Amino acid sequence: MTSRPAHPRKKQLLVTLLLLGFALWITGICVSIAHEPPEGSPSTSTLRDDVAASVREQDADRLQNLFLKDRAADEYAQGLLDRMEESRLDGAPVTLESAHGRQFLRIKGSAPDGPVCVAWQVTQQDDRWYVDGIPPVTGTGALC
Repeated sequence: MTSRPAHPRKKQLLVTLLLLGFALWITGICVSIAHEPPEGSPSTSTLRDDVAASVREQDADRLQNLFLKDRAADEYAQGLLDRMEESRLDGAPVTLESAHGRQFLRIKGSAPDGPVCVAWQVTQQDDRWYVDGIPPVTGTGALC
């Protein structure tokens, strides 16, 4: 009785293909991480524009990256966009305002139930500009 000879070439080809697939998968992960947009914005005016675009496009991930990480919960931006949609606040401008020596981003508009205004302090960290997710308690009266 003759036995079939082992096919080392097929086994070697399978191992090579598996290693190549693994290498491509790791490369894809590295490329996606390298192309992820940086958090924050390079200037306050760019931050204003980025927040406005994120709100207009309902892009919660992009908006979340504009908030200081330790000052806004993981789903803060999504919750904010949901509330804005519930209030039917549409097309409200995002403006950069100054009060009491501090800068703020403000979204102010009208909804069917009345006026809506949200203001956040703008802060700089590591040469990037961010929105502080915790609205200030004082100093915003003139803003809203």
